[in-house]
Amino acid sequence: MLVSPISRARTYLGRPQPWLVCIDLQREYVVPGRPSYTQAAADVARVCARLLEHARSEDWRVVHTQVRAGAHFKGEGLFGAPIDGLRPRITEPVFQRCGLSAFSNPDFAAVMRDAQGEEVYVIGFTLNQSCLATALGAVDLGLSVTVVEDAVGVSPCRDLSPSATRDIAAAILQPHVRLAASGEVFEAVRALESA
Repeated sequence: MLVSPISRARTYLGRPQPWLVCIDLQREYVVPGRPSYTQAAADVARVCARLLEHARSEDWRVVHTQVRAGAHFKGEGLFGAPIDGLRPRITEPVFQRCGLSAFSNPDFAAVMRDAQGEEVYVIGFTLNQSCLATALGAVDLGLSVTVVEDAVGVSPCRDLSPSATRDIAAAILQPHVRLAASGEVFEAVRALESA
């Protein structure tokens, strides 16, 4: 479901604008004691906030996708709400989904077709679930994707540590997308913006 429409020029000051896809920036992942919470959540949220602030200040295209409460997501009510400081702006579309990938929402898929030829940065929670599925879905669409490693959290997995879970997800993604720390992303973007 498309909550707010977005229409922007494909270039700004003569250069293509990157995209920031914000996945599951919902309270369920940052509240201690919740089923989807992990120790690294606060650090991930801080890095997400820095990237989101930068994207907004540089007029990137910012889109949000949020999972609805259901079988694999327990974030009902307050816990399904956006994380304070990471709330979508009225000009940023928000796509609700029931499936694992953001591409399970047809409106999200339609909007992302406009990202052809531009860099798509993925941040958020659930690296080993929705971030993984969405990044691979974007690759299937022919998009250039960078997953920002320190701006994605992992969902708890039974019998696996968070670092093992992250390593497995990264190994699956590595052949298909770029994995970069936020510092590398800021460096690359600054170089493009000053060119």
